[in-house]
Amino acid sequence: MSITDRALLLIGMASLTDLSKAGETNYPRWVSIKRGKARVGAEEIEILGKLYPQYRWWLSTGEVMPEVGQTSPECDEANQAG
Repeated sequence: MSITDRALLLIGMASLTDLSKAGETNYPRWVSIKRGKARVGAEEIEILGKLYPQYRWWLSTGEVMPEVGQTSPECDEANQAG
């Protein structure tokens, strides 16, 4: 899974309104990104990291470090199910 794929996963989990309020990226741009009409940029990655601080490391690297509170949506889901 690429950083773009990870970003799109988080965008899919979030409210576009919340994303718009979390940074400088406006609502129409988030809609375009979500629909695949625009690419995720560095600014959007930073906003996602702000909105989901527990996923920052995973978002950037694809790795988790649960010992320091850095997980992924999949890890969190597995822990809730187990």
